[in-house]
Amino acid sequence: MKRKKIKATYRNGVIEPLDRIDLPEGQELEVEFSVLQKTPCELTHEAKTELIQKMSGSMKGTWGSTVEEIDAYIKSERQSWDREF
Repeated sequence: MKRKKIKATYRNGVIEPLDRIDLPEGQELEVEFSVLQKTPCELTHEAKTELIQKMSGSMKGTWGSTVEEIDAYIKSERQSWDREF
């Protein structure tokens, strides 16, 4: 039995391959799958602004009070994760 690993998405009850599968039409398969963690999506400027407005309590303003300030803070933190010690 030949094994091959591909990526796929699940939509409307159907598994849709993201990679090309070179098989004859009608070939039966045994499928075993793992659910992959979704990659984080980038929020729009408007969505970020709305989240900032909803923040309350001691966390408000910790990383900044505008979208630009918070984005700059996140960028600097990500850069610090990549540095070598």
